[in-house]
Amino acid sequence: MFKPLAAIRIYSNSIVISSADERDMPVIEHLAKSFDLDCEDLLWKQFVVAKNNNAIIGFGRLRKYSECTEMATVGVIPEYRNKSVGTAIIKKLIQYGPSEIFVACVIPNFFSRLGFKMVKQYPSVLQKKVDFCKLYDFSDEQIFVMKIEKG
Repeated sequence: MFKPLAAIRIYSNSIVISSADERDMPVIEHLAKSFDLDCEDLLWKQFVVAKNNNAIIGFGRLRKYSECTEMATVGVIPEYRNKSVGTAIIKKLIQYGPSEIFVACVIPNFFSRLGFKMVKQYPSVLQKKVDFCKLYDFSDEQIFVMKIEKG
């Protein structure tokens, strides 16, 4: 999906962010399902992973559509949340993504800190993601589509 990523180290050099490989998919799929994330059309080439001692502790992907690219299926295991792992994953995806990336989310404050801005108009393919969020009892007022533009 995107260029191979050079591994980067964060959080006291014990956590490595890198491109996923095929062997990572069973763990990514299991965790994504357990976090109630979007598991449609998962392809290992779309993902970056955060690993600690070769164990996956977080992941995220760039999903390309004909009209846009969406950042999706971002998750971090509970014991590593609020430790900059998710931020590092998102920054890596932004770095290697196209100039415009969308995200549909229920945590706009997190994404706005990373440069995403709320948008009222967005590619129609993302309506499917908004509808997915509604399946988990989020209302229209709790679901946000955001976009980052690299300049």
